[in-house]
Amino acid sequence: MLEHLKPELVQKFLESLPAALAMTDKDDRIVWVNDSFVRITTLQRDALMGADIASLPEEIQNMFKQGHIYLDATNKRDAYWLACMSVQLQDYTLQYCSDVTELQSLIQDRENLKTKVAELNPHDPVTGMLNRRALFQNLEQQASRSRRYGNTMSVMIMRIANLLDYIRHYGNENADKLVLSVSQTLNDQMRWADVIGRLDKTEFLFILPETSEEVTRELSEKIREHVMKIVLPAVDDGAFTLHLEFGMTQWRKGDDVGMLMQRVRHMLDDEQGERLAG
Repeated sequence: MLEHLKPELVQKFLESLPAALAMTDKDDRIVWVNDSFVRITTLQRDALMGADIASLPEEIQNMFKQGHIYLDATNKRDAYWLACMSVQLQDYTLQYCSDVTELQSLIQDRENLKTKVAELNPHDPVTGMLNRRALFQNLEQQASRSRRYGNTMSVMIMRIANLLDYIRHYGNENADKLVLSVSQTLNDQMRWADVIGRLDKTEFLFILPETSEEVTRELSEKIREHVMKIVLPAVDDGAFTLHLEFGMTQWRKGDDVGMLMQRVRHMLDDEQGERLAG
């Protein structure tokens, strides 16, 4: 069959391919491009032929590299995602750029869907506790209840201040085991009406209905005592000690969630300052 492939027939075939093709010589000058390359670059064929790659616009220069590249939309073309590769042909290099825009769009849609599903999931993946979104929904409800009936309520944050240091020394896998142990210890200290969850990587939020700030402070000391007894994964005795910081406040008349959290944060920051100063 190959004997029937005349040069003009091969060139016609390459010209008609949907992939963008360009051939360069050993001096990185373009000696041939197909129609798809002209269409995607929106440059004139005469401007491309004989041009040094380095003289082209930066995004077009990127088409002569390996891997995935992105071309912004212009008034002459839509945006493109291209998968580019080079093939060495003796003294020439054939550059092949395949349009993967549709595939990239499907990948992005999948990632967006995963993000939406994660946002709808009310639980932290490591501890199984309520996550940030679910915690604030619950806090809004509890604050509304206190505004309506004047019920006492306290809010507390516990921060593992040096958790990121632990991760750097012992890795994420051991950190997840540690956080899980902490969450189990915290759950053991809570009453049935209390709400607790993981606020972010280093912090836990406690929502404590019918609880004064004084009682919350006593609870924090009890929690500190129990958490400090946890055996840290992969740590030899005394090689690493957790630093816990607590911020807390009691609901006051006129409070909303933002005001409650602001006071908790101030107290948390004050404790951090005292610890670092000491």
